[in-house]
Amino acid sequence: MKFLDKAKSRALTAIRRGDPVSWVPDWMGLGNLLYQGLWAFEGDAHHEGRRVLLHPKRETAVGLFPNLRDRYFVPRDRVPFTARRVMPWREESPLPVPYQPAELKDFIREVLLPGSPVATDPDGLSEEDVVVNVRRGDYYSVPQHEAEFGMDQVAYVRAALSRTAALSGPLARIVVISDGLDWCREHLGPVLAPHGAVVYEDGDLLHDLRAVVHARRLIITNSTFSYWGGYIGDDLHPGRLVISPALFSHNLNGGRAHQLKPSWTVLEEGCWDLDR
Repeated sequence: MKFLDKAKSRALTAIRRGDPVSWVPDWMGLGNLLYQGLWAFEGDAHHEGRRVLLHPKRETAVGLFPNLRDRYFVPRDRVPFTARRVMPWREESPLPVPYQPAELKDFIREVLLPGSPVATDPDGLSEEDVVVNVRRGDYYSVPQHEAEFGMDQVAYVRAALSRTAALSGPLARIVVISDGLDWCREHLGPVLAPHGAVVYEDGDLLHDLRAVVHARRLIITNSTFSYWGGYIGDDLHPGRLVISPALFSHNLNGGRAHQLKPSWTVLEEGCWDLDR
């Protein structure tokens, strides 16, 4: 049986020589899918018709960027039989820092923003507010993921708040955006409360992304969702303050994120206690 499976795989590889489709798994969230969309966009410069597989459970998320969905995403039943099934995220070698591919700005302006509700300022968010985006989820519920992505978020947020105040003035109101609001209330509440009023916003994906995108003062954690909120918002609000941890994954690039932009304020893990 294994011999037949391998033979079938070799035969399909020989036949499938068309334009590539990024064969993303259905668990891949919006942040990672946007990186795959950027990969597809970069293919245009090489006259290669790259596309990204669109799973039904991700249609709503990708639909926040209708131009992106229509240009580069394709449902499984519309993938040409001769298309190459590729996994570009596995083929990427660690990139040098800082991260800012030449195509990023064009991708945001030409592909992501046209027709997207994400481009609209959310109601109730002041330019003085500080938005704190905290990634929890499987980063901390799955031991293997926690070993790779976990960090002391309490120490980091404490340091990031102190740095934000030092760079941009007092923090009158802090808005928390997270997939783990209960954890944030319990563990970050005592850290946030001394700085001002704290609001824990329980919204949908569009609400959360708009808050991160349009925050004029933003604290993010090591999340691809956070990074894209940073990229898009920097284009809409040049010169805003974005604070990020140096870490993305303990297993990649010596533990340092390669996704960080040069304009962001990056906090090294060994210095967090110095900002207290």
